[in-house]
Amino acid sequence: MRDLITHIFRLSKYTGPLERRRAASAYVVSALLLAALAIGAISTLLRALGGQLAVAELPGLLLVGALLLGVALAAMVFTRRRQQTVGALILVGAWFVMIAGLLLMNHIALQVAFAALLVGISLATLLIGHWTILYAGVFTALVLFARIWFDPALTPAEGRDLLALNLALLMVLCGVNYALAQSLHSAARQITAAKEQRNMRLAGASAALARRLLIARMDLNTLLEETVRLVRDTFDDANEVQLFLVDMDRKSATLVASTNQSGGPAIGQQVGVGSLNVIGRVTVSGQQVIVRDTPEEQSFRRSAFLEGTRAELVLPLRVGNETIGALDLQSKNIEAFQPEDIETCETLANQIAVAIDNARLFADAQARLAENQRLYEQASASLREIERLNQQLTGGAWAEYLRGLPQTPAYTVDPSTGRVEDAAERTATMSEAIRRAQVITRSNPTNKVVSFPISVRGQVIGAMEFELSPDQYLGPDHLVILRQVVERLGLAAENIRLLDEAQRIAQREAMVNEITARMQAATNVESVIAAATQSLADAFEAPRVAIRLGVPAAGKNGDKAAGG
Repeated sequence: MRDLITHIFRLSKYTGPLERRRAASAYVVSALLLAALAIGAISTLLRALGGQLAVAELPGLLLVGALLLGVALAAMVFTRRRQQTVGALILVGAWFVMIAGLLLMNHIALQVAFAALLVGISLATLLIGHWTILYAGVFTALVLFARIWFDPALTPAEGRDLLALNLALLMVLCGVNYALAQSLHSAARQITAAKEQRNMRLAGASAALARRLLIARMDLNTLLEETVRLVRDTFDDANEVQLFLVDMDRKSATLVASTNQSGGPAIGQQVGVGSLNVIGRVTVSGQQVIVRDTPEEQSFRRSAFLEGTRAELVLPLRVGNETIGALDLQSKNIEAFQPEDIETCETLANQIAVAIDNARLFADAQARLAENQRLYEQASASLREIERLNQQLTGGAWAEYLRGLPQTPAYTVDPSTGRVEDAAERTATMSEAIRRAQVITRSNPTNKVVSFPISVRGQVIGAMEFELSPDQYLGPDHLVILRQVVERLGLAAENIRLLDEAQRIAQREAMVNEITARMQAATNVESVIAAATQSLADAFEAPRVAIRLGVPAAGKNGDKAAGG
């Protein structure tokens, strides 16, 4: 019912308090006029049915009723279109014209008409403003003059006295109306100024709150706690503030922050999204809800209010088209959270939603960064382990390879004497280069020694040493060339080792295949054993090879071969 009345008598287009009051008064006068027409129509119908109404009077009554109906509807239409002054002028003009016509046609008494005209002056002052007093007063004075001066029943002296008395009363009433209109206008200006001052204060507080939210935006827990405290400190009517966030599955909203430390809901309490609770309603609809401590809203108050709260404003926290939570403001003042406050709170709620969303995104990014760092460290550790195993395998392979050679590969060139030897002494400089896996340089008065480690896949397999004259220059370019030569030497040696190993594997496979072929050519067990014995003796050049089938078994008289 309230929504229907609000839709018919729309006041949302009027922002100022005085404009809203005048628009509401225009609606009331129009509604009273419609009610009077309805009562008059019913009375006329009853008189016509009872035979108390002459047929000749009916057209005039219908015309007057139609005109008044048009006046009432026109006033309501213009008021709905934010043209309240035009609608009020239609009402006031129709009133004055109707009373003046009835008076001049002697259908009503002078006293009644004068009182009605005075009511019209007050009505014009209320609906339009103080500037109408002059026009309404002049019109009333002219009507009174025409009625009294040309009344044949009054003598000139009586007419003058009656006109003077009425004009005096008219001037007094006009003065009173003017004073009331001025006081009303002054009060409206004060209300408007107070409203603007309040809006400026709330806007400043909202901006300060937004700045503080930006400071704490990177820590979600700090942001939530700071938000409810700052909202409560910003709005005088807000005694308690709660903040709910919707879960990822959008099944419930969880209380994550509250200014009520005792007696209120515990942090972590959940409310179903879409439930009858106001939090559930807001999180599912995305629209703000205000509930007051009145009988028709008692059910919602019981389910959502903290103790002592008489008004609650719940605002959705929206990011785009998604509602991520709800901001719950509660007050002990039943008149708290007026429309202008709600607009500021909605703006603030949008800022809070963006700040929370940014904090969530930052927390997710930090979590992903930490996970990526963990995976990177795990991969690095795995690579290091693989490298260590490769080095260990390479070192073991080279150690085994060198043990299989008749002598350790070494080579020495003496450019001064031209002597070339297939042997090289492992000097202390070479040993240190191998141990430290880096270039070692030693200088003395007679020569300069530079040793380079030879590495294969990070594993040192030997060293190369140069003897230079003490004054011979060895610059960075020379060292780069030497390092590259040593690296390629290591790769070439590794390739040769791998080739030798491949050949040995091929030889082993060939030997195994040959022995297997001899054994497969045999027709009985004795022939298989004989072929295996002869083949192994030839392959390994062993002086003696013996094969016996069967396993020893324990007995009373000693071991006895089972099955042989």
